[in-house]
Amino acid sequence: MMVTIEKSVLDEDEDDSFLQSLVLPEEDRMRLAPTPWRGGYRWFRSPNIIPIERYRKQIRKVSR
Repeated sequence: MMVTIEKSVLDEDEDDSFLQSLVLPEEDRMRLAPTPWRGGYRWFRSPNIIPIERYRKQIRKVSR
């Protein structure tokens, strides 16, 4: 069970890295294209900001 969870976390990290190479960070996106966020993937360069979607995923994993 633990190996599966660790693999899942590693896979998500790889997915995030790939998406971050395609999508501008939220701080830059708001400066260059000031349109409201309409859902979908977003990320923040600032390490102290955690998108609510990621926080909710972590809560669900822990509660299982």
